Amino acid sequence: MQQIISNRANDLDRNGYYFNSQYYLIRAWNLIKPQWLVLSLFTAVYLLITFILFKQPQIGQIIQMVISGPIGAGYYLSINRIMKGETIRLSNLLDGFKIFLQTMIVSMLSGLLVSIGFFLLVIPGIFLSVVYIFVIPLVVFGKLDFWSALESSRVIITKRFWEAFAFLILIAGVNLIGVLAFGVGLFFTIPLSYAMILMAYDDIYGIGEKENNSIDNSFSHFR
Repeated sequence: MQQIISNRANDLDRNGYYFNSQYYLIRAWNLIKPQWLVLSLFTAVYLLITFILFKQPQIGQIIQMVISGPIGAGYYLSINRIMKGETIRLSNLLDGFKIFLQTMIVSMLSGLLVSIGFFLLVIPGIFLSVVYIFVIPLVVFGKLDFWSALESSRVIITKRFWEAFAFLILIAGVNLIGVLAFGVGLFFTIPLSYAMILMAYDDIYGIGEKENNSIDNSFSHFR
């Protein structure tokens, strides 16, 4: 799988690609809509845990940093199950903890670099927030180590930075709608955000030949 990702990165570098944000939003919405209940229940529990953790600032933030990577991986793995036509259960959203170490490291390291970037006049932090959007999918599906995932995401996203930036603005807007809906909307918009990122990752990198056989791949990112 690492060689496949390396070859794909070379193709992207040579042939070019672009983000079709509207396509990713529509595809993500249609994909996870039938399984909103499980995804929203898990998200509600996770947000409750997050709220409790931040009530304990000394230890809570550390725990949050440790678990956020595996939680994100669990969303991606579960959404990938949906892509393959499977029905997910709440326990599937904890599958990211099966690859705990790598997802924790890449999440904490990227988060640390982004925080340093924001400390350095904000703009570097915004840049790193954008270029690292694929780090967890690259660990989960590309089987890359944490440093290779950081570098692959940075190099590829930098080539289409403004399109990726607009994509993240769209995701932020989706979640703002969730906040404005008395916060309850986040139960739905957070899973949708993960699904949108995975749709972009699948279109640009490709999750794998076996998974792609069962999904609609009519859109091409190559120019």
